[in-house]
Amino acid sequence: MKKVGIITFHGSHNHGSVLQAYATQQTVKQLGYDCEIINFRMESQKEYYSLYRFNYGRNMMAQDFLMLPLQGKRKSLANKFEDFINNKLSLSGKELHNRKELETVSDKYDIYLTGSDQIWSNRIPELVKSKEDFTGVYFLDFVKTDKPRLSYASSVGEITYNELINKKDLLAKFNAVSTREQYGVDLLKKIITKDVALVLDPTFLLNKNDWGKVMTQEQIIKDKYVFLYTLRGLKNGRKWGKAVTEFAKKHGLKFVCVAPFFPITASAAHNMVDAGPLDFLNLMKHAEVVFTDSFHGTAFSINLNKPFYTFVGKNTTDNRKLGVMRQFGLEGRALETLEDIAKIEDYSLEYRNYSKKIDDVREQSRKWLKDALKSISNNMPN
Repeated sequence: MKKVGIITFHGSHNHGSVLQAYATQQTVKQLGYDCEIINFRMESQKEYYSLYRFNYGRNMMAQDFLMLPLQGKRKSLANKFEDFINNKLSLSGKELHNRKELETVSDKYDIYLTGSDQIWSNRIPELVKSKEDFTGVYFLDFVKTDKPRLSYASSVGEITYNELINKKDLLAKFNAVSTREQYGVDLLKKIITKDVALVLDPTFLLNKNDWGKVMTQEQIIKDKYVFLYTLRGLKNGRKWGKAVTEFAKKHGLKFVCVAPFFPITASAAHNMVDAGPLDFLNLMKHAEVVFTDSFHGTAFSINLNKPFYTFVGKNTTDNRKLGVMRQFGLEGRALETLEDIAKIEDYSLEYRNYSKKIDDVREQSRKWLKDALKSISNNMPN
């Protein structure tokens, strides 16, 4: 059995990051391969998700200070993430923090897989603040030259052609390349000659029944509720709070939210400060309707067949959220302004009109990964 080494942002205390890592791992196993997630965790990444972020600017320090009364719940949240990372993910061993330590796994696997998440972006705070340039790690620059490698759904984020061209030689070494946004496909095709496939984020490779087996089983919130999942800070959180409070009151719903970077300050908001990855899935599943500004908030809403609205803003350059909605014809659920929430009368969403498309694209993405791994395996010596 061939062994696959996966490298991604598995150690972020971010619901989408850890869940996409889990989904990639499980899918590779389902396809008949042994696999591990390479336990590389940048020190800058660990600090970014710590309780006190001293190197990330005054605004973040101020937010962390204001959250002192929530320190107990924030520690509980951190423990839930670490529990998921250490018990749900098949890790390569002890944490690796630098290139010298990465050398210990440069020849460990038969196949190296990178993806998903914004691992090919150069604007991720953890990468920007790192004392050492680790951007090449996610292009597999630490792997021995003769080792097969592939990318599944690696996101380029908002990187430009002039920035990505620097990784041309590393990209040329990949046996197969896929990305999760059309923008990424178009950009990569300008840089490398091989085919670049458009595939779904790995969280879609597991369906709603698969995720139902993983999540916290008992319904956390018993009342009917609107669920807000936002990755914005204090200022934008206030705007979200006002808009969703009015929506919840209008529709007779409780207002429940997960806002990792700063709780929603609206008096009606029920902040689930210590909602870990499995709690997040539970809150998604049982919500009447979801509001979000997150890519993975959007992806899980669609995958779990929830009525949802995603804030994308006007003239956005971030193609991630809008792109996944367009794949299924759901771009009508995009919000250009938060004021648009007040205009919503009927928030229902009939997924019978979209389920076949979702299942078809899911199977196409699974097939791409299956075929890429099989092609590599068939060309390797026994």
